[in-house]
Amino acid sequence: MATREKARDRVLSRREVEGMIAEDKLIIIVDDKVLRLDAWIKFHPGGDMAIKHMVGKDATDEVNA
Repeated sequence: MATREKARDRVLSRREVEGMIAEDKLIIIVDDKVLRLDAWIKFHPGGDMAIKHMVGKDATDEVNA
């Protein structure tokens, strides 16, 4: 298994996620997966506020709507 795949499948602790958010990373949770959206946010068709208000929260319902 490639290193990138291992990192992608790694289970993050709540403290790790909180630390990433404290470092101003744009982190949301979708289907129990942590997504870091820093590089992608500028391409979001709904604008950055649609993402920023969900930082640190479970955004599964919003993403699947």
